[in-house]
Amino acid sequence: MFSIGNEALKLVKVKSMEQVENLLHGLESGQTHNSDFYSLNALREINRKRLQEAWLWCWRGLYDFPESEKLLSLMGLVNKSLNRGTSINHEGQKEAGVTQKDNDLLANSSSNHTKLKVLQGTMEIANQMNTIGKGIKRLGHQNDTLNYYPYYLGYTSDYTWPISRETNTSELNEKLKKLAFDLLPYYDLFHFHFGRTLTLDNSDLDLIKQHNKQIIMHHWGSDVRLLSSALKTNPYAKAKITNEKWLADKLAYLSGKIPYCIVADEEMRQYVEKFYEKVFIVPLMIDLQIYRPLEIKSDKTQQKLKIVHAPTSPAVKGTPFILEAMEKLKQEYTFEFKLIQGLSHEQAKQEYQSADLIIDQLHIGSYGLLAVEAMAMGKPVICWISEFMKEKYPKNLPIISANPDTIEAVMKHVFNNQDQLMEIGERGRRYVELHHNMVQNSKELLKIYQWMAGHNI
Repeated sequence: MFSIGNEALKLVKVKSMEQVENLLHGLESGQTHNSDFYSLNALREINRKRLQEAWLWCWRGLYDFPESEKLLSLMGLVNKSLNRGTSINHEGQKEAGVTQKDNDLLANSSSNHTKLKVLQGTMEIANQMNTIGKGIKRLGHQNDTLNYYPYYLGYTSDYTWPISRETNTSELNEKLKKLAFDLLPYYDLFHFHFGRTLTLDNSDLDLIKQHNKQIIMHHWGSDVRLLSSALKTNPYAKAKITNEKWLADKLAYLSGKIPYCIVADEEMRQYVEKFYEKVFIVPLMIDLQIYRPLEIKSDKTQQKLKIVHAPTSPAVKGTPFILEAMEKLKQEYTFEFKLIQGLSHEQAKQEYQSADLIIDQLHIGSYGLLAVEAMAMGKPVICWISEFMKEKYPKNLPIISANPDTIEAVMKHVFNNQDQLMEIGERGRRYVELHHNMVQNSKELLKIYQWMAGHNI
């Protein structure tokens, strides 16, 4: 346990982390939670050196138990370690009851230093919040992540609160409004993702703007993809959201509050450019230090080809067409086909490393994180790239393009030309190094943050 750990154990009045885990095991099975549940969880996160997570556990506990001495003491200890001010009193403080003293604190809290303090939230998409946070931190700035929607892929965040477990939506939104207010002093810029913000009703946006904090929205695909627009440039397009009026109204509302947004490519730009004042393109990014090609054995062409497909959304990814093609191809070729579903991100990566060919998607017309990860590992990728996007991507894109009508023929060509796969994989690695490098793309994002800091809105 690190420096504040022993002091924290004394505050909670337990002797060891083993005792903490045993106590939590009993408390976690209950339907309701007392103050000890929150203080013990905070202590667990302190032991894991996750101070922001510990702060959130203290905050959640103090919302319900504002007089808890253990939680108040732990919050003070965590705030001191995070170089923050004293813990904010939760008792009776709602958005309508904010005092002038509170407003003065917030008004004076914006950093004039060159070091930026950024909070990302509140939905992790393809591990991009985590990767952006890591990249910006490497450049010497603070960039924390808050995730309300953790799920089986196991992506990590600095703060995590699985709000889907909360049953009372109106009560939850009041809590989130209070959380937004209490986080305001600690950050200069709020980088939101997938149309989500700190509150369920986006009421935090006005609060953030009132205190001269910067905001940018990062859109990722299904949160903006208007099918009628997509079909103009891609005949195979599919969209998760079919109610286009609702989606357009949502984009109009968000862009009315947030003037700037980020997208990953030109496919997404076409859906948002008529809404936002300024649209930035920052390509997907990965940490190349943790994605490396495996050494390929010289006799690989003599082995059975292993093909992997990982559909998070089977209908959008074209999985039915892929499965149908695989069944037909089994009559002519010997190969292994594996569908990756229900695994954590780390487990899935291990499967990708053992593959000879990875199939991404057949409908969207642009490539996503799976293709980027695969190319970084030196794996050849099949993915539908529309004619519209072929003109937008760099000319050296090494992806093998296929759609629902051509997947079987494309796969036959692959089987008959397996000797080309290694070279395609090598080109993919070089492509990712040029266009999806976390450090390089984080520098581009930092330029956007700094530009925003000079455009107070």
